[in-house]
Amino acid sequence: MGDQVTRNDASEAINTVLDSVSSASDLSKLETIYELTLDALKATANQRLWFSTSVKLAKLYLEMGDVSKLQRLVRTLHKTCQKPDGSDDVSKGSQLLEVYALDLQACAVTKNSLRMKEIYPKTINLTSAIADPRSIAVIRESGGKMYMSEKKWEAAYNEFFEAFKNYQETGNATRAKIMLKYVVLANMLALSSINPFDSREAKVYQDDPAITAMASLRTAYEQNDIQAINSILTNPSNQILSDSFIKTYLQDLLRNIRLQVLQNIIQPYHCVSLDFLAREINVARDEVVSLLVQLILDEKIAARIDGTENFLHVDSGSTDQAKRLANIRKWIDSIERIHHGLLGKLNQMQQVPELLSCADECTDEC
Repeated sequence: MGDQVTRNDASEAINTVLDSVSSASDLSKLETIYELTLDALKATANQRLWFSTSVKLAKLYLEMGDVSKLQRLVRTLHKTCQKPDGSDDVSKGSQLLEVYALDLQACAVTKNSLRMKEIYPKTINLTSAIADPRSIAVIRESGGKMYMSEKKWEAAYNEFFEAFKNYQETGNATRAKIMLKYVVLANMLALSSINPFDSREAKVYQDDPAITAMASLRTAYEQNDIQAINSILTNPSNQILSDSFIKTYLQDLLRNIRLQVLQNIIQPYHCVSLDFLAREINVARDEVVSLLVQLILDEKIAARIDGTENFLHVDSGSTDQAKRLANIRKWIDSIERIHHGLLGKLNQMQQVPELLSCADECTDEC
């Protein structure tokens, strides 16, 4: 009797073949190979191999940009991870995590933020129980992009940093470096004083040319050097703006930096020309007015804009100083109230013996 091939041996052999062809440049042929493999697996009861092969095909659809096929396959994969009532089977947490990671990537491609907001919370409980850095990296990256679209810069920074660490853990240096770029971007948008390059994980890439450019951008940001920032961004060798995601948030970044620089320029002045401020930060006068309005509304400066004469009139004290003075006045008022209260009680205490003395005299007379 010949030796029988066990399920594990068969799975290992098929995975080896699929992994060897996964680097093929002809994606359509690779798609055919995956689809033929899945057709053959339908006759077997090897659910695990079917699932892993389906995930490979879904990732190929993502690479090919075939969103409709990707979404159909994701729905099929999700059904295998559900109970008869349609709820998620948490006992299949690892598989669910892979399915949600694919679903989130499809949402990112289609810019379906509503679906992303629906899915993302479901992944949090799963990621806390399952430590698969490959899926967690994708999910955290998707979460970062979701928060960026909502302009929640601090939350996006935290998500991207977690994605960066997980990509690094899996040895995916290419994605790790891209995430580090996004970490720096979100960090600057959040106006954070924390330098991401101070972390042990980020220092590994400090000599990489693409990361060096982002480090220089972070330094220019700390120094409020708009000219240096423009030079770094527009230098083709840095390839910063070749990333469409970074380019999407370029105007938000520049506006944040201009707000900081403008606030610093205004400090020594009581009255300053709008044209002068426009020249200093190299923007049109209308843009300066827009920036000044935001600073005033955010109570970063106490000033008023004279649109007729095109001047900014700054109050004698900054908003922060005015707040400090107001707090000091409140403190003094509180002390005075306490002082008057104590004096009132002392007077009452002094009147008590006098009343007792009068009462004794009246008693004697009677």
